[in-house]
Amino acid sequence: MFREKFCALVAVLLMAAGPVWAEFQVNSYTAHCQTHPAVAVNEAGDFVVAWRSNVNDGRGGGVYARCFDAGGAPTCEEFKVNVSQADVDNWTPAVTISPAGNLVVAWVAVRDDDCDVVARMFDPQGQAITDEFRVNESTSKTGQSMPCIAMDSTGRFVVVWTNWSEGRYSGKSHVVGRVFEPDGTPSSGDFVISDNTNADWPDIGMDDSGRFVVAWIRMGDTYNRPYGEYIMFRRYDADGTPAGGAVQVTEDLNSRWYGPAVAVGDAGEFTVTWAIGPFPYDIAAQHFNADGAAVTEPYMVNTCIEGNQGHPQIAGDGQGEYLIVWDSQGQDGSCSGVYAQRCTQAGELIGDEFQVNTFVQDRQWYADVAATGDKYVVVWTSENQDGSGYGIFGELVTK
Repeated sequence: MFREKFCALVAVLLMAAGPVWAEFQVNSYTAHCQTHPAVAVNEAGDFVVAWRSNVNDGRGGGVYARCFDAGGAPTCEEFKVNVSQADVDNWTPAVTISPAGNLVVAWVAVRDDDCDVVARMFDPQGQAITDEFRVNESTSKTGQSMPCIAMDSTGRFVVVWTNWSEGRYSGKSHVVGRVFEPDGTPSSGDFVISDNTNADWPDIGMDDSGRFVVAWIRMGDTYNRPYGEYIMFRRYDADGTPAGGAVQVTEDLNSRWYGPAVAVGDAGEFTVTWAIGPFPYDIAAQHFNADGAAVTEPYMVNTCIEGNQGHPQIAGDGQGEYLIVWDSQGQDGSCSGVYAQRCTQAGELIGDEFQVNTFVQDRQWYADVAATGDKYVVVWTSENQDGSGYGIFGELVTK
């Protein structure tokens, strides 16, 4: 009881002391559920949000997106991304944006009873530049899931995903990547990133020169301790050449890990964040230099430790500052809310953790974040705020 009262008091104080921004609604179609948003922003501050919409396309679900200017005003109506049937994978889609404002959206689609990662390119007004194209090169006895995407300053982009080598949910999986030119032409084949046959939950971060870092979970025994489960990362040059082997971040065999996310700074330095359990989870982070050497020890990001903290995401401003966002169970007094903490490359927390969402009824969760200049763009899924099921909402968070 004391811990619950303490946590509630912390939440009230942080809400009173923290900055306040205006929420905006992303989706205009409000029937049924809009879920699992992804956001990307360019140096001009223009940004795009993509999400899964059920049943906006008249079937079981579709991928939709909408573009915004640097002030958060929409520059086009929401538009349908997919041509083929969208998959039921909850963690799609992924999106990135070029300096000129062109978009690349990737997601998982069902084709011939199997799953491919597919992508499509659009201009800043949401007009298609390309047809839908398959990202993964391999198609024989495979299933694909969990795509993530990153782009450099030239518009070259890399997609990473989980490849199930003997069909989806076979238990044998690798993290795989592929490099694409700015026009969507592949400049590499599929390349295996993970060092074992039970890897999942990839994320990718990239600097302006195209160097990138991929983080993932090396899965272990689901039910028996020690679990043998680790957070891993691997660094790459812009052309997809490895800049070293896979590196193990976490050590505790008796803990469970969830949802690694990675952000890369302008000089190639990077930060990895993840949730540590077993339930309830907390949010941890660790910083590394451009050579992959640890700059800090892992440290806890969240202040409130009552309830579960999950689904961390991270974005960096390129100058050594990062914003980590996550959903916190019960902290705002109603199911879950979106919370955030600024930190430095040296592992210092900047100010207190703060609540991002101002609408607190029911659930606000599954946040994503992107950064540019003096602001961050945070988006999340909000329950019953748009009048029907789940909707997509966001805020511009200034430093």
